[in-house]
Amino acid sequence: MTVRKIWKSKYIEPTEQLIQSCGNNRILASLLSTRGINTPEKAAVFLNPLKAILSSPDVFVDMQKAYLRIKTAIDNKEHITVYGDFDADGVTSTALLYLTLKELGADVDFYLPDRNTESHGLNTKALVQIISKKKTKLIITVDCGISNISEVNFAKGFKADIIITDHHEAPEQIPDAYAILNPKAPNSLSDTLDIEEIQSLNYLAGVGVAFKLACKLLKEYNKENFVHKILPIAAIGTIGDVVELIGENRSIVAMGLEIIRSAKNRGITKVLESAGIEDITKVSSENIAFILVPRINAAGRLESPNTAIQILISDNDEEINKYVKTLNELNTLRQQLCDEIFEQAKSMYLSDIANNKKSIILLNENWHIGIIGIVASKLVETYNKPVFLMTKDANSQNIIRCSCRSISEINIHSILSNHKELFEGFGGHKMAAGFSFDENKISFEKFKKLLSVTIDEYTQDINFNEIPVDFDMYLNPEDITEDNLNQIEKLQPFGSANPSPVFAMENVTLNSYKMMGQDNNHLKMFLSKNNSPQIECIKWNSPDFSLPVNSELDILFTLKLNIFNNVKTVQLIADDIHSKYLKTSNDTSSIKILDHRNKKNILNQVLDFVNTTKKKTAIFVENPSLIKQINKIPSDRIFSRNDIPTEIEQLMFFDVPSSKEQFSDILKDTGANLIHLMNFNVNEINTDSFITKLSGMLNYSISNLNGEIDLSRISKALGVTNDAVECALTIFDDIQMIDLNKENETNYKITYVHPIELSKVKEHDMYLELTSLIKDINDFRQFYLNSSIDDIKELIEC
Repeated sequence: MTVRKIWKSKYIEPTEQLIQSCGNNRILASLLSTRGINTPEKAAVFLNPLKAILSSPDVFVDMQKAYLRIKTAIDNKEHITVYGDFDADGVTSTALLYLTLKELGADVDFYLPDRNTESHGLNTKALVQIISKKKTKLIITVDCGISNISEVNFAKGFKADIIITDHHEAPEQIPDAYAILNPKAPNSLSDTLDIEEIQSLNYLAGVGVAFKLACKLLKEYNKENFVHKILPIAAIGTIGDVVELIGENRSIVAMGLEIIRSAKNRGITKVLESAGIEDITKVSSENIAFILVPRINAAGRLESPNTAIQILISDNDEEINKYVKTLNELNTLRQQLCDEIFEQAKSMYLSDIANNKKSIILLNENWHIGIIGIVASKLVETYNKPVFLMTKDANSQNIIRCSCRSISEINIHSILSNHKELFEGFGGHKMAAGFSFDENKISFEKFKKLLSVTIDEYTQDINFNEIPVDFDMYLNPEDITEDNLNQIEKLQPFGSANPSPVFAMENVTLNSYKMMGQDNNHLKMFLSKNNSPQIECIKWNSPDFSLPVNSELDILFTLKLNIFNNVKTVQLIADDIHSKYLKTSNDTSSIKILDHRNKKNILNQVLDFVNTTKKKTAIFVENPSLIKQINKIPSDRIFSRNDIPTEIEQLMFFDVPSSKEQFSDILKDTGANLIHLMNFNVNEINTDSFITKLSGMLNYSISNLNGEIDLSRISKALGVTNDAVECALTIFDDIQMIDLNKENETNYKITYVHPIELSKVKEHDMYLELTSLIKDINDFRQFYLNSSIDDIKELIEC
């Protein structure tokens, strides 16, 4: 499947008042307008996040109750445990609250679960350890807990109080905790807040909620200056959880980055410097997102999150250097494992694409639980489908654990909620989630089938071949200046809901280009428009560039300031290119057809060619007798309508598709630009013979498959279309030859089959429709076998 980016402009014309408030810079004003900042007053707030006043912690209904319980624990020297999570949000939340409680003199430690042996949230085994061994009287969860009803009751049975701070979606029933701080929990926020204030609080990451609790404690203890110690940690966790960087999140991140740039936190500074950041005073949210956050996550994914938390809480330079070295090594290992698992998952998907049409649902018992979430995200980016990657639980052979990622149009949390009764554990957001289930209760194949049916219901109107990509506005060459780039930078910090601005430029001429990089896989282009000065443009990872010089193109890009030998240049960083001259896998003008239909006795020659060619080759064949004739060809090169491969260079038809649509799907999904039409004979399909064969298959289904039938597999076996099989089944059902129940789009179940009565079938009103469908199949095959190459090309292009 080739995924094409469809550009969509978000441009909103700014008002003159807004333009004037932006120093008459129309680009800045336009970018603000697209973000809903449409008045000078709103612009002043948005462009000055360091001056924003954050809401009072007491907007949480249970905040005072939580504070008083913590104060009691501190006053009475009760042991407190901060219970976190193993990702960046959980680690930073834990570090932030731990440091705050230590500052207040609390007897406090923390617990971070092991991703490989424990899941997200509280678990009873950990609670036993915390309560019995550490004698903990108060447990404060961060970034977790809102779904742990039984675990909270378990802790209460041992006389331990639990305060939950979380930001995940709340279930219908919530735990009976001592206090709950979660903006998404029912009745958790003050009823005096307006809609905008509630929405801003709902955007908080787990670390944002923990930060609110910390602010309350520091205020009550007259230690508000300590906020500067924990703000950088709050900023990292907020960026790491990819929550919306608007409202309070924007201010938290901006304030935290300002302190990070001062290099006061030695651990954070050391990690950034070790990754090549030469000027710590210019650290951005992107640096945190792509350098620091992956390293924090790598510890939790591959070893222990305790390594990462020490970076945030330690003041010992020797310890920090040791932990930085470990984080960098773990991050390198993470990258290697990601590449390996991605290639394995990609291969599994492509070999079974017929059963992964609207989603990718895969299980490999050997995959690392800490890596599959990253790989799922990469597969979503590649194939534009929701992805579910599963592996075996390290502690139980019958428990399957899954990481899920989705596309913007599909709420994965809602999909999974339809099956929550099947889960041992479940949680997440619209775009990302996780769950586990017991294979002794439901098999992977059965679960996959149920999940696929639900996904089909949610995705009926979604075109997975197209990804809508928003851009902010069109620019011209004269707009590409350092001054405009500086104006754009005022929108920092960038992140979710405030991404780095994306621009488009139309009708640009490609003057020249060259490949660069160690592997010559990066593209540097020199562009101009209407005789403008040349513009430099970089496109990373673009080794197969095929656009001819002097051709016109449209380009989607971001802007970056490049400094080389003290010379500053504003470069375009290309995200996508559109051009009628650009060859793509769906571009039929680049397809070449080789006609072997009239060549005799060439099978051995063809087999040698297929076995020696270096091109990625696929062979379409469904007829069993034809498959036997080419048995010397590796089976992984042979496919049918139900397992069409992608990213193929050349395609050979040893069999004839059943319809024009099927033929088109094969060409589109494989992306092949070299087509071989081979020599073979095809017998005409007889309607009566088709009915007899179908009846036999139904009898086999009753006897051996519990009446389960797959429409696509039957149509493949009979060499017909799904429509023909479905029409025949409807007739059989109407004349009570079978009892037919449709389970989903391609699966049926029958409970009995009576002997065929061809006369009754022919008397049915739909028999003429069935004969017409069979005729269409025969007509298309004859057209395909006997038409000229020009006619075949017309068929491809239409």
